[in-house]
Amino acid sequence: MIDESRVSFLERLISSPSPSGFEQQVQQVVREEIKQYTDEVRTDVHGNVIAALNPQGTPRVMLTAHGDELGFLIRYIDEQGFLYFAPIGGFDPSTLPGNRVHVHTPSGPILGVIGRSPVHTLSSEDRGKSPKLADLWIDIGATSQEDARKLVPLGSVATRAALLERMQNDTIVSRALDDKSSIFALVETMRRLHEKREALKAGVFFVSAVQEEVGSRGAQTAAFSVDPLIAVAVDVTFTSDHPGTSKKELGDVRLHGGPVLSIGGHINPRVYQLLVKAADEAGIAWQIDPQAARTSTDTDVIQVVRGGVATALVSIPCRYLHTGSEIASLKDIDEVAELLARFVLALDKDTNVIP
Repeated sequence: MIDESRVSFLERLISSPSPSGFEQQVQQVVREEIKQYTDEVRTDVHGNVIAALNPQGTPRVMLTAHGDELGFLIRYIDEQGFLYFAPIGGFDPSTLPGNRVHVHTPSGPILGVIGRSPVHTLSSEDRGKSPKLADLWIDIGATSQEDARKLVPLGSVATRAALLERMQNDTIVSRALDDKSSIFALVETMRRLHEKREALKAGVFFVSAVQEEVGSRGAQTAAFSVDPLIAVAVDVTFTSDHPGTSKKELGDVRLHGGPVLSIGGHINPRVYQLLVKAADEAGIAWQIDPQAARTSTDTDVIQVVRGGVATALVSIPCRYLHTGSEIASLKDIDEVAELLARFVLALDKDTNVIP
């Protein structure tokens, strides 16, 4: 199980805002931590953090998760000082009204609230509809356009104000567990590999990728740069263990059920079997995620970089994705880290990934 002292690092990741394209704060936190467990660390022009452990080893394997999160870009301030925004990433507008947000300015974060006309004033027809993003605004308590503009330059970004809190049974809730829980899991993986580096034969390249929520740009350029034979993307995935979901559509994926291994056209079958073997030998329960087409993760773009990469996708079960209250299990996160460490330690120059 994850040591309590390590959870503070996950809290630091969550508290560092990183909307897609504006990941600098969280990447600084990542750099400071990952340098303890790797031989070299660099940041490319997109902002991807790439760290290598045993870089001359064979085969070259890339472990990646995305450090960006959903957010809002301030693009207009009206005469009364209300902020209008464009979404960064995919939101369900119905989850936004009433959310507290932090608007990140040169002088520091400013608290705001996403506003909407109160239910009392809506027509009977509109009461049953999801609001349009264009009908929402951020209220920072300003009294005028001039007042607001002194505080918030146009082009500032905002994030939900929700931070990590503990629930029952090693369960955590926060915004941005998609995908900072996976960044945390990969740092834990690298820490464990560093402790056993005498047994490590592969060259391992950790990537905290940018801009996944707006098109998987960072992982694509990072994979081209790293040029791995094998790449494993780590992300969160939907669960089907709560009301309103369908196991027939999503498969049987449960919180506390262990790592989720995807299978399908974007997944190299030999890498998949190596992950299954590592999990079974470690006694780690795992879940299966059949994906008939695209996975909608960084896996999809990494697979077709250069002459092709042997890709896999390992996911952390997560409830209520893209809301301010995503829920995940510390047990699942810990088991993802342990699985990936064992998987990498089993790789050597004779590892065959040809289907």
